[in-house]
Amino acid sequence: MAKNSRVPSAVGAIPVVGDLMKQADTQAQWLQELVEQNARLVGQLPATIKTFNDSLERFNQTVGRLDRMVTQVETATNQLVAPMSELAPRLERLVAAIDVNSVRELPGVLDALRKEALPALRAATDTQRQLALLTTTVDRISGLLNDLPGAGLVRRFTGSTPRPDEPTV
Repeated sequence: MAKNSRVPSAVGAIPVVGDLMKQADTQAQWLQELVEQNARLVGQLPATIKTFNDSLERFNQTVGRLDRMVTQVETATNQLVAPMSELAPRLERLVAAIDVNSVRELPGVLDALRKEALPALRAATDTQRQLALLTTTVDRISGLLNDLPGAGLVRRFTGSTPRPDEPTV
């Protein structure tokens, strides 16, 4: 009898049906919150992509302006490399062609480039990383949801069609 008293009771280890239902309900609520959160993220995706595209467009415009400016600087530099006897007349033409107001605005233009172009580059990189993370998350959740019992019924209610590699329920 002493040996039998050491054996734990198997009946005490069996969970009660009510506890199982509570656990299932808690897990279902967690899954629903997760799905709702991801639905909100997917809903924000078009706005994020539009912001990204707008940033790229502004970036491309800035690059175009910088390219034109570099071309002008290179052209002026190539002209200044001329022999000393040809340098003075060309400098006089250059001074006559320079608009004083444009020169005064140059520090402001450079400051605007520093304030606008560099953050646009950083934003484009950050947006690309966030988009990749969001795409990966959506793919994982979609895969998990497709494996759940009743996924075909939910697809029929929402009107979505299964992917070709998904089994139909």
